Amino acid sequence: MINRTCEPSASFNSTMKEAAWTQTSRLLEESLRRHLKVTLHLAGAGPEQEIRGFVTVINTYLEEIKFRAEDEWLWIKFSEITSAHT
Repeated sequence: MINRTCEPSASFNSTMKEAAWTQTSRLLEESLRRHLKVTLHLAGAGPEQEIRGFVTVINTYLEEIKFRAEDEWLWIKFSEITSAHT
């Protein structure tokens, strides 16, 4: 488990409860370690988006992940992730 390395700061989106973030962070770490494909639900300016791929980097300092979705690489802030599942 990532434990403290993937914990969001106080400025993190407060809508995600601690238990939900714990589950999400475990899944992000598992995706990174095993190249496991996951589906992320993202909140943004528009409607919620859903993308499928795998995590390639977890940057805890900037609170973001690098995500490979099909043929593109995306940097996604922790605060944009509303949920994740396999």
